[in-house]
Amino acid sequence: MPPSPKKAPFRQAFDPASVPADRFKDNNDILLFMHIPKTAGMSVGASLQPLFDDFHSVEWDRVNQSFRARTERALHNRQVSPRRQIIIGHFSWAELNIWRNNELPMKCASIIREPLARFVSNYNYNRSPSHPNAAQFRERFPTMESFAKTLPLNYQLKLMIGLHYDFDHACKKLQKYYSFIGLTEHLNASLTHLARSHGLSAPPKEERVNVGKYPKRQEIPDSVRNIVLERSILDTKLHNRISRFYEQDTSAN
Repeated sequence: MPPSPKKAPFRQAFDPASVPADRFKDNNDILLFMHIPKTAGMSVGASLQPLFDDFHSVEWDRVNQSFRARTERALHNRQVSPRRQIIIGHFSWAELNIWRNNELPMKCASIIREPLARFVSNYNYNRSPSHPNAAQFRERFPTMESFAKTLPLNYQLKLMIGLHYDFDHACKKLQKYYSFIGLTEHLNASLTHLARSHGLSAPPKEERVNVGKYPKRQEIPDSVRNIVLERSILDTKLHNRISRFYEQDTSAN
């Protein structure tokens, strides 16, 4: 059965089987890679760094100022000599508006993750000794449920594109500004697709950095599952749609 007319442009934009090799290749481009928390962003950064001429990492504790400074540096660099650059970090649509407001051509990319898995991973990381504010976090959120109640609606989509009228509008904004959406659950296939579609010099070597342990499903309270999924309806819909592309690609092999 052919895809519906509404789904066809989305498939042509993000389905690895539908995107031609080198479609987004530009030897003097700047890729804006949004690292959504707990979606394997550090692993992605380690994998992609060798494939770009300039790698600009946004500082997590001063995102807006750092993103603006990295943008200005990248724009300067591309005028000095042609080069492929990436700006990567925990920025959001608010920072991307710096590009929109200055009429700069935007080529955005990101990795998304199944919402419940991403939420639990984020909760566990904030409570872990490796997080600098773990003690304060534990005091503020003594249970997983208390943290779930603060989860923003459709957190991943809101970071990627800001406010949206409905899911169709969200998909149109993604198609307009993004050249790649990958999946944490299919990380190697996602990186391979990114390299092929963007004409990177070599397939990225998958790295695993800051990988946490995700608890078994039965260890997650039903109350938490219900809250997270109710607040992530469109995130789940997006994840399901992208998942079908990668699952079909895997089954074809």
